[in-house]
Amino acid sequence: MDLPLDNKNQLESLLDGYSLKELKSIASNIIEQYKYNSYKGDDLINSLLVSKVYAVYRLPATYSAFTDALKHTLELYKDNIDSIIDVGAGSGSASIAVSHLLPNIKSYTLLERNKYMIEVGKSLHNFNYINYDLSLDNLDIKADLVLSNYVLNELDHNSRINAINKMWNMTNKLILIVEPGTPEGFNLIREIRDYLISIGGHIISPCPHNGICLNTWCHFSNRVSRSKLHKDIKGGDAPYEDEKYSYIAISKGEVTPCKTRILRHPQINPGYINLEVCTKEGIKHIKYSKKDKELFKKARKSNAGDMI
Repeated sequence: MDLPLDNKNQLESLLDGYSLKELKSIASNIIEQYKYNSYKGDDLINSLLVSKVYAVYRLPATYSAFTDALKHTLELYKDNIDSIIDVGAGSGSASIAVSHLLPNIKSYTLLERNKYMIEVGKSLHNFNYINYDLSLDNLDIKADLVLSNYVLNELDHNSRINAINKMWNMTNKLILIVEPGTPEGFNLIREIRDYLISIGGHIISPCPHNGICLNTWCHFSNRVSRSKLHKDIKGGDAPYEDEKYSYIAISKGEVTPCKTRILRHPQINPGYINLEVCTKEGIKHIKYSKKDKELFKKARKSNAGDMI
């Protein structure tokens, strides 16, 4: 799902008055820094302008990924959610997504360590920020939904386990964690999945079971439209980009997970459709023909990540 136009215009107005040459140089440097320094716990946003450029070129994609993950979670989780804590909130992409899908949320608390990201976030929305370092600080607060969006991959292993424990203690009901849909990102999600199950968590989505995950790379993809400014500062002429993400939603209470989750984009052939799916019994390949009627119609309209 694309970032709504009014949010996108407000976001891109952050870069009014700056030269394109300067913005492209900053964007290129950010990309290189994250390519080689993720998983090390380094804070790579070191000025207000860098924070603005980062928000403009990354927020639409991280918003889109989190929106997808939250939609899939809410298909299965029906309990009321009145409050959220957004851990490592950055400029607020996940909280913006929550506000669009759960408009009756009464309390938003955004935790962020980087003062420049907080400043950018406050210019985009009215959510409450607290300056907070997930690796170092402790905070006695709780919310129904605790979330993180492209955050834990920036921490080393020991800091990550400590952070997950903090998030688990903060939540009244559920946790939703989204990470890059790379093999490394999925391995991180699987590590989080296993740990939270070991301390009593119950999977909501995407998995159909709480058993051992046998998938080697569970990830999904969302197509995100690119504006002219986005193309200019990031490079490339394509009007869109495909954002790959992995995620896990886990509840403190028992839930009924889906029976079948589509893992790969359906292969549509004349008269039949092949699906690779995850089930309680493991990964399976199934085929629906026109004789299957409603299931065939549903499969034709489905995407990777959907239940069927």
